[in-house]
Amino acid sequence: MTDAKTKGISFHNVRTFTLDRYGLEGWVDVLAHLVPEDRGVLDEIVPVGWYSLALYARLIRALDQIHGAGDLALVVQLGHYEAERDLTTIQRAFLRMASPAFLLEKSAEYWRRFHDTGVWTINREGATRVRAYLDDWGHVDAALCRELVGYLSRAFELVGAKNVRVDHAGCRAHGSDRCLFIGSWGEG
Repeated sequence: MTDAKTKGISFHNVRTFTLDRYGLEGWVDVLAHLVPEDRGVLDEIVPVGWYSLALYARLIRALDQIHGAGDLALVVQLGHYEAERDLTTIQRAFLRMASPAFLLEKSAEYWRRFHDTGVWTINREGATRVRAYLDDWGHVDAALCRELVGYLSRAFELVGAKNVRVDHAGCRAHGSDRCLFIGSWGEG
């Protein structure tokens, strides 16, 4: 099996997040936590290139270990940050006319633009709840899933959802056959 790939923009988002919060010294500290081979790849990344998803998981774990509590809570915050960067003001305005479930369905369609593995199955469960399965993502790591929880919850908020909750009810990293995300939201 080949190494699962993700777009370089994700790596750039981690770098920008780290620089914004912890400065250049904070980024250098994260890099120092990685092996020289990983640092070499990170020096060459361009946003439109394809890079190892396993390397990305190591990078966000290093971020959490150096600047977080080692519990992946900082990775959830990273996911929030990435959603804010990815969804432009125009996209947010357009998506406010739709539902958060529609946003998730569209995200599933665009997934392949950023990942070369993984398939989403989205099931609406009423007007304010979705059940989303992610199958066959090419690298299993709970940090990746925690980042998705942050990304999805912030994306829902950015399109107007209130009282957002995204639960990761099943995770391959913890023995499930597939990853399951349950999103719900309510009124004001």
